[in-house]
Amino acid sequence: MRIALLCLGVVLISAWNSHTVAGPSWTAPVPASEEVAEGIDYRSAVGDHPTAIALARAIDARLIVRESRRGEPIHVQHCRLTEGGCRARIATLSRLITEASNRAGIDPFLTAAIAMRESGLNPLAVSPVGARGVVQLNPKYRGKTVPFIYNERYREACSLRPGACQREVIEAGLGLLKWATTRCGDDVGQGLSWYNSGRCSKNAYSSGVLRERRRLLRLAKMADPAAEAVFVD
Repeated sequence: MRIALLCLGVVLISAWNSHTVAGPSWTAPVPASEEVAEGIDYRSAVGDHPTAIALARAIDARLIVRESRRGEPIHVQHCRLTEGGCRARIATLSRLITEASNRAGIDPFLTAAIAMRESGLNPLAVSPVGARGVVQLNPKYRGKTVPFIYNERYREACSLRPGACQREVIEAGLGLLKWATTRCGDDVGQGLSWYNSGRCSKNAYSSGVLRERRRLLRLAKMADPAAEAVFVD
């Protein structure tokens, strides 16, 4: 499974070129009771590209934590608090992940799996060592060049926006992953291990990320059975 996962993103999304910087716009906040409605169509929010749409649907399902008394699915709290609610955050992060992965030549489902494993896709998550952002950049190392990581006032201004200024965080994380994968002999599993521990030997973290990627792919296929022919494990 070496460099193939990194290249898969190019195959899936090479036909799509976006010029949007801030991600999808919303004409009005989506009420909490509507943002979790079954069968949400993310096409109008993320653009007419199958990868971004499938990723948004998969993340939507992944972030559901329980059902309301009326049987409506409820997402994790961190996305319910953002401007526009969960639907806005999911759509924006899905698009940012897809765009950044496209530029880096990395499978967007792998990128999303890293973000899920690192932070639960919570831009405001903080690790015990002070790592921040959806892909948890350490402020002493790669994060020291990323404003969202080292600048508290900047981070506070970003916090309630749907995308929470995560484009720069995701791009920096993918740059680190590509460097680590090259350092580890173009082996994605070992590159993931280096991303987490600074060592190329495969560990539970890399296995967990790859398992999360497979889970997101399954959710994408469940949301759209036609995706079975597009998104391979």
